[in-house]
Amino acid sequence: MLRYWLATVRRTAVAAASLAVVIAAAMAGVLISEDANAWSAALLQGALAGLLVGVVLAVVIATSNTWRAWRTASRHGLTLAAEAAAVSCTAEFRTPVPAGTTAYQLTDSVLHALKKVPFPRIDEVTEFTHGKLTLVCASSLASPVRLHISIETDRDTATVTMDARPVTTWKRLDGGASWSVLTASTPHVRDAIHDEAGGTSTT
Repeated sequence: MLRYWLATVRRTAVAAASLAVVIAAAMAGVLISEDANAWSAALLQGALAGLLVGVVLAVVIATSNTWRAWRTASRHGLTLAAEAAAVSCTAEFRTPVPAGTTAYQLTDSVLHALKKVPFPRIDEVTEFTHGKLTLVCASSLASPVRLHISIETDRDTATVTMDARPVTTWKRLDGGASWSVLTASTPHVRDAIHDEAGGTSTT
């Protein structure tokens, strides 16, 4: 959990530093306007105030986000990892499939498999085409997640690419929701491809 907290601090560092600079400049400006001769002391006080606010903000955001991520991971039997701090999580694997197996068959099998599992729970299917599947998962998550699955077949091999990210695209943190969805769904997707391929082992 500490590694996740540190990763979250790093992700919020830029925003915290930007706010710290703004506050430092504003405070220094006010102090200088009151006493133009004390500009050096005003700059120092402004810098210290900005630094304090930046540090407090980064710690509060990281701690709150870590708690949410830990709760989400624990609720679904996952062990929180530092990688969970990323808001765009990806996975890719290849598996042999019988010749003639279509991407649509595999996509359909994956969708049926994911509909049966308790987590991630599908709230909406926004795309279901030949080799493309996009789902929105929100139940029991701190932030709604869009899970996109792409399946390509090349003769006797299927390549599966998975991408999970917040529905709200500007978010830099989502309480580990994207990572939780990807981590929990990947085994089910693998199993669905494996079963559709007739039990051929995946890599």
